Amino acid sequence: MARTTRSPARLVIALSVAGLLAVFLLYTAVAGNSTPQLQPSNLGNHTGKVSVTGKVVGPVRGDAHSKQGLRFALRDIDGKSILVPVVYRGTVPDLFRKGRDVNVTGTLRGRTLDATALTTKCPSKYTAKKNT
Repeated sequence: MARTTRSPARLVIALSVAGLLAVFLLYTAVAGNSTPQLQPSNLGNHTGKVSVTGKVVGPVRGDAHSKQGLRFALRDIDGKSILVPVVYRGTVPDLFRKGRDVNVTGTLRGRTLDATALTTKCPSKYTAKKNT
């Protein structure tokens, strides 16, 4: 029976490459360009770029294509949080309206979220189907 022996140098190289890959994956998962996914009640002292999921509360004013932007506020989906003012400039999704659950990504400037992305959540996708 032939027995193969592995060179200690090959083993060291393989372990070094595996270690470098592990460090890279850990770095990109923790310190990469990640954006915190929050609810209005979790904003606390966050600054900079954030992604906030909440319910649109009125009034909804302005124009998303104007310099002043579309203005509305968000609160937690369960309705138990402070209001977070949002200013959004860009294309508004067809399903956007007061009462809709949305995800907004942008930069916090003081207490106001200056949003650059807006997506709506379709409630039918997130509710259980009824058995008939």
